[in-house]
Amino acid sequence: MSQTKTQEGEKGHFGLLLSGILSLFLISFLDNSRGPILPLLCEKLAIPYETAGTFLTLGCLAAVASSFILARLLKTKSERAVAIGIAGFCIIPGILAPFVSNKVSFLLLGALMGASVTLMGTMCNVLTIKGSPTHLRGRYLSFQQVMYGLGSLLAPLVFAQLIRMNLDWSWLLVGCSVAIFGLGIAYARLIPKGVHLEETNEEKPKGLSKKAFLMVLLFSIYVGGEVLASMWMNLLMVGKHGLKPEDAAFYGMMFFALMGGTRFACFLLVKPEWESRVLIACLTAGTVFGIIGQQGHSWALGLMGLIGPFFPLCMAKISREFPEDWKAVTVNVFIGIQATLALLHQSVGSIADALGIENAFLLSPLFLFLSLLLLLQNIKRPTQA
Repeated sequence: MSQTKTQEGEKGHFGLLLSGILSLFLISFLDNSRGPILPLLCEKLAIPYETAGTFLTLGCLAAVASSFILARLLKTKSERAVAIGIAGFCIIPGILAPFVSNKVSFLLLGALMGASVTLMGTMCNVLTIKGSPTHLRGRYLSFQQVMYGLGSLLAPLVFAQLIRMNLDWSWLLVGCSVAIFGLGIAYARLIPKGVHLEETNEEKPKGLSKKAFLMVLLFSIYVGGEVLASMWMNLLMVGKHGLKPEDAAFYGMMFFALMGGTRFACFLLVKPEWESRVLIACLTAGTVFGIIGQQGHSWALGLMGLIGPFFPLCMAKISREFPEDWKAVTVNVFIGIQATLALLHQSVGSIADALGIENAFLLSPLFLFLSLLLLLQNIKRPTQA
């Protein structure tokens, strides 16, 4: 396999890097297929929207459980074997989709999709981190997230085209499974053979260090802020700012366009010595514009998309700060994220009903501000050591 070399003699691996980027593109398609198929299935199967919430919650719980299994596998198996196994598992939702005909099969599909998205979503980060040279890692992880955005846009477009062609919704997942099958074959060619075990001693205590726990907490709180912003901004603009749905949709598109655009800019431009400043700027902008937007200035809600680079650049930070056990920390980050999402799926409606959407939306900038405090603590720590 071709390798890329840094000025320090460090080598990256093109096969691992390409595998990671392709993985996130395909799994983002599967992830964002849930949005368009949920209301259709609720109508087709006469399932209440409360059950749709359970569909998402079961997906998160299955994701948490599968992540614990993944953490164990990454310690005992090669990246190649784990990746191929995950590809095989991720084919199952497409096999089940044509046979979804009742509540039980509907919820089973939700659990399988949730586990699949998290397994491959976690693995793609492992592959990209391992395949990229340290000084370019932030850039490649940023580009990987751009591919997530492209997959996210493609899923509803393909769904709409299937409906226009009077084809069954299940073809969306069947086609995705065919593509993932092809990805599994690509893994066998692109990922090198051999066992890449964690470089740890058996005597090393299990569990997260305090620093690693704070990193998991940082990601979990950040994702809460990001998800609440994207979920609630349209409701806030229509319900309290008095905007028409089509006008609110413009600012929603602005939010996601900025998320993708800033990540692509980081892929092109960011240098390692800039990353801490960019991370601080992302969370500061998200907090400030979130508060301004909550006060009635809808344009500021779109500008919350400036938080875009935070996730990939902070993921690159994990591999540098935890060189011995970055895989375990990465898996635990995704466990924390899924636990947060499960909690949000169950509580988001109740919070909005209890506080009012305009007050509930303040939770988003609050979470981003708490993430900023944790980030500042993390950045200070190395200088104090």
